[in-house]
Amino acid sequence: MAPTARYTDAMVGESIVVDTAAPIEVLVQQLLDIPSPSGSESALAGAIEKALNSAPHLEVLRVGNTIAARTNTGRKHRVVWAGHSDTVPVHHNLPSQVRDGFLWGRGSVDMKGGLGIGLKLALELAEPVHDMTWIFYDNEEVEASKNGLGLFGTVHPDWVSGDFAIVGEPSNSAVEGGCNGTLRVVITTRGTQAHSARSWMGVNAIHGAAEVLSRLERYEAQQSWWTVLSTAKA
Repeated sequence: MAPTARYTDAMVGESIVVDTAAPIEVLVQQLLDIPSPSGSESALAGAIEKALNSAPHLEVLRVGNTIAARTNTGRKHRVVWAGHSDTVPVHHNLPSQVRDGFLWGRGSVDMKGGLGIGLKLALELAEPVHDMTWIFYDNEEVEASKNGLGLFGTVHPDWVSGDFAIVGEPSNSAVEGGCNGTLRVVITTRGTQAHSARSWMGVNAIHGAAEVLSRLERYEAQQSWWTVLSTAKA
């Protein structure tokens, strides 16, 4: 693999250019060597923005450290691709290196491999079958209130609208369809205080949660269409 330019602390605030014409493995290594732990994605976001702005077929929009680009060919359908640019903190795993044919470094799996693929496709698919929206967002690895995709969608809902969505997270080279989101619920049960020697005079609030747990136990999760299809084929 050809050597890539290394990112250093001295480059903070400078304009970083990645060679998007390079083979995908070289491009990914370039992205790896621009550290981007959550909250510090500015340098990488700038490099992505500069690359996307070089493509005449793309409309580019930046909000904070989230960069979005889209085609506007007038196709009937639109596909939205999204991938996050941040990583968990670096821990003695940068700069990147190749070991036994594998690329090692913080973010190589989650998810700068996918990020490189998305960036290269965004630049090369000038006439896609369906219109494309490409979103490279920040702060995925931290609390939801900072999530760049959510914040971007709140300000520009038309940019996250589409007929089909692809998230470039690692999935061991397999298609994972219809993944579920999360729901956080606060449930309050009330009781009546009583002395343990006269427990029948009170109401145990913990016992009141029994029905909640029972409902969760009875719940049958809805299978995704992909799981149903895969099971039927098997």
